[in-house]
Amino acid sequence: MTADCTLDLTVTVEIEEWSYIKRRLGYLEALLLRILREESAIQEWFSAAELEAMRLPGLPPSLRGIARKATAENWPSIWRNRKYHYHVSALPARAYDALIARLIDLPPLDHDLEGVFSLPSPPSPKPLPENAAPPWVLPLMRLMKGEAEGHLGRAWQSLPDHLPEGTFLPDADEAAKILVRLGLAKG
Repeated sequence: MTADCTLDLTVTVEIEEWSYIKRRLGYLEALLLRILREESAIQEWFSAAELEAMRLPGLPPSLRGIARKATAENWPSIWRNRKYHYHVSALPARAYDALIARLIDLPPLDHDLEGVFSLPSPPSPKPLPENAAPPWVLPLMRLMKGEAEGHLGRAWQSLPDHLPEGTFLPDADEAAKILVRLGLAKG
């Protein structure tokens, strides 16, 4: 048994399914904000009549036009209360974005946005203790031990592909200083 205990997993997802999942997640995030405001506003499936009443940009203005578009584009649908209901993730991009904006009470797209957003500044990251390693160091060390065969330059080049999403990666000079400070490289 080797000391390297890794498990590589690869998942293949069709692009249509991936797109659906990403859009649904965006919608559910907006719904979560809405739920925090009013619990009764949970809705993922809309009838053509409901979509017509919302007058979302990018949708035909009539009930029949919306139904024809949904059929032609094969929108996911369910049969409920003697009519088809279409999933929000199938809406055209402009209609989807406008619906999200309504859910989180943003002004219309053509509205003057001066002074609309007053978000607080994000908190500045707390500095790591002197002996703590940033989150990119361990994957770098694993790459050097494995596929880069001890070559720091090759490991550094492939490091971005092995980091979790959102992990900050400093430039090479800053990374070198950190590795020297941690005793993982010579200065």
